[in-house]
Amino acid sequence: MEVEIVTQLPQEDCGLQHSIVRFHNGNIDSKRKDKSRFFRREPLIIRNPENGARVLRYAMGNPGTLSIVKKGIAVDYDAVDVLGVRFNREVKLEVRRASSFEIYRWFWQHPDMGIRLSIRLGVMGGVLGVMGFLVGIMGVAPLLLG
Repeated sequence: MEVEIVTQLPQEDCGLQHSIVRFHNGNIDSKRKDKSRFFRREPLIIRNPENGARVLRYAMGNPGTLSIVKKGIAVDYDAVDVLGVRFNREVKLEVRRASSFEIYRWFWQHPDMGIRLSIRLGVMGGVLGVMGFLVGIMGVAPLLLG
């Protein structure tokens, strides 16, 4: 989806603990049936093609308190700062669904230390678990084969 204007989220929706992007309700499918629209709480990548900057945010509809046009989004100050755009000015941004790899990469480099540490420990635990499994198989294989 192409975005032409960015508005500011209300203060209660801002911050790393929320990380949301609000859309016009015509762009959100709460029933998860129409793949041409975004689903609520779906991780999305917002990309600025002019400088290559990108952020990950979760899709939400408009609660009625904001004026969001069909080709517009509402994000917090941190997202605008990373993307290098300004509020209420004409912009050219791309919004699309995030892949699993992009989600892991975003959380690997997340600004919040607790989230960054937890994803790194989880990945390290998975790698060590696979290594332990392989060592165990190598120890049992000679007994089974010979």
